[in-house]
Amino acid sequence: MSILVTGFEPTDNGLNASKILVESLRDDLPESISGIRNMVHFAVMPTSTGKLRSAVLSCISRVQPDYCVFTGQAPGRNKIMFERLATNLNDFSSPDIEGKQPRGEFIENGGPAAYWSSLPNQELIIERLNAKGIPAAFSNNCGNYLCNQIFYHGLHHACTTNSRLKCGFVHIPPLPVQAQKQWPGTPFVPLSMTRDAMALILLELAAILPK
Repeated sequence: MSILVTGFEPTDNGLNASKILVESLRDDLPESISGIRNMVHFAVMPTSTGKLRSAVLSCISRVQPDYCVFTGQAPGRNKIMFERLATNLNDFSSPDIEGKQPRGEFIENGGPAAYWSSLPNQELIIERLNAKGIPAAFSNNCGNYLCNQIFYHGLHHACTTNSRLKCGFVHIPPLPVQAQKQWPGTPFVPLSMTRDAMALILLELAAILPK
């Protein structure tokens, strides 16, 4: 029984809050989730639209997770946001790390227009995060960039392989240093809060893993 948590490399020479979160959890797992250490796996995904599909499916094949919790940063958001759906559309407003910028292209040819998130108990998790003073909410727009792309790949894979895999996407606000240097004036959340949020998410998911 296992859970896979992913983040993203930066698309430039800056930082990516999701990579920092994932590597922080991987290297220094919070004491509160030390009991599930053996079932949690972490990976950082490339910010290349051409390489992303093979990277995430290879990771899923290796880990064989019950749940995937994909994470990405979202400048302008001021809460931990749980995305409700992934759409079959790449429509990048800026290039990826390799300079590619698909506009109006399908992620999976022949795939459905969208998939709903399949991660369980999200409403309850959001309630518990807010009760702990961690602002959290649902979002209806995952964007049409790499975050949406990886989310769609995961859900499409689970659907087409009749897998037990359940997938969700969590957008996190930038870190304080990013608000200072990359996006002045944008909302931010300290790493300690995103670590606490992810620890709670993982504990809730581990509690309902099939035995």
